[in-house]
Amino acid sequence: MAGSRAAWRALPLLLTVAACAGPMGTINPGPSPEPPSTAFDGSYRSSIRITGGAASTQGQGWCQSPGQPMITVRDGEFSYALPHPGVPGGPTPVFQATMAPDGSFSGQGVGGSVSGRVTGSRIEGRIDGQGCIYEFSGYRV
Repeated sequence: MAGSRAAWRALPLLLTVAACAGPMGTINPGPSPEPPSTAFDGSYRSSIRITGGAASTQGQGWCQSPGQPMITVRDGEFSYALPHPGVPGGPTPVFQATMAPDGSFSGQGVGGSVSGRVTGSRIEGRIDGQGCIYEFSGYRV
């Protein structure tokens, strides 16, 4: 019976605290990310060159890559596949990039990152991969 009286005595305090809480309002998840910009959609014929990296200095040809001769931006996004025929097993890491309204792009892959910019009809970028660093460039076709 004593426990029951304690519960009844606590009830007014509980109701007072609940009344002070006020309405919850809407929960704001924060700003939503901007959708990719489609202003740069199209195909760009490109070439790539090695600019550095630990593997490139070892002289084993592991950084050698034909690159991706055509970059196709669709719905403000593109993938850049970077084959490595000189590496045992011939891995081909793929880097995903998203376009911003100012023409810049960036993204990640399992083996590194890609970043760059489209200015007019020219695309230029950099890939920081595992042990190899590349620059690529090209023009819209």
